[in-house]
Amino acid sequence: MIQKGVFCNIMTNEKRNLFCKNQIADGFVELLRERKIQDISVTDIALKAQVSRISFYRNFKDKEDILRYYIARKTDKWLSATDDNYITLTKESIKPYIVFLLTHMYEYRDITDCLLRDERVYLLEEEFDKRFFDRLSDSASSWQIVYNIGGMYKLFVYWAKNGYRETPQEIADMVG
Repeated sequence: MIQKGVFCNIMTNEKRNLFCKNQIADGFVELLRERKIQDISVTDIALKAQVSRISFYRNFKDKEDILRYYIARKTDKWLSATDDNYITLTKESIKPYIVFLLTHMYEYRDITDCLLRDERVYLLEEEFDKRFFDRLSDSASSWQIVYNIGGMYKLFVYWAKNGYRETPQEIADMVG
């Protein structure tokens, strides 16, 4: 265990803030795996993350804000690993993209299951909206992007609700 006083002295404010946010997000997600969102208090989160309640409120306005941050952080990590291999959605590339996306989403199925359980899966939809528009706005019309977002999001949620029985490749073959 790192001594917080020593650790904080060698970190910049920005790094310390990022460390704190990540501690809060990771601690909250651990709690979310065990309990429903409404059964988790700010005090529970602060204790799990080993930060103060003040740190919680300095970084997040509420529990959904933590989830948005966590989802965005995992999406950033995935997109940075893909670099230019992020496949644009065209009829020629839809199958590889479905496999690519669902494989990533499957890795975080435990969080998706918590979001479904707690009726917060719309937070994933928000992330889909943001990321698809950010990535595709130069190569597709708004209508194409909205159409693709809706299809991909609903495809993923349907798969999750049905227990991830099919592989990403099987789904791509069925719909592509």
